[in-house]
Amino acid sequence: MWTTGHGKRLSGLEEIAAFTARVLPGATAEATAVYDVERVLFLRPDVAVVNVRQQPIGHDGTRIADRPEGRPLYVLVKEDGIWRLGAAQNTLAVN
Repeated sequence: MWTTGHGKRLSGLEEIAAFTARVLPGATAEATAVYDVERVLFLRPDVAVVNVRQQPIGHDGTRIADRPEGRPLYVLVKEDGIWRLGAAQNTLAVN
């Protein structure tokens, strides 16, 4: 499950993949982002909730000050020794 920064709910790999294939090429044409883990909370040894700071940057690596940052929240699940994304919520940060 995935919820975009604008509140669109997506469910299942096919729907998420179709959305990102349609949206990301245009969204990353002029810029991309850096993701920094800010906090990890283990609900169980095999389930973690992760807060991330998503900062927009140009392709040259410089910070883009006039674009909002994101504050994704990821739920990671460890399965067969591999951490996988179980759910995500991407939220725009309002200052």
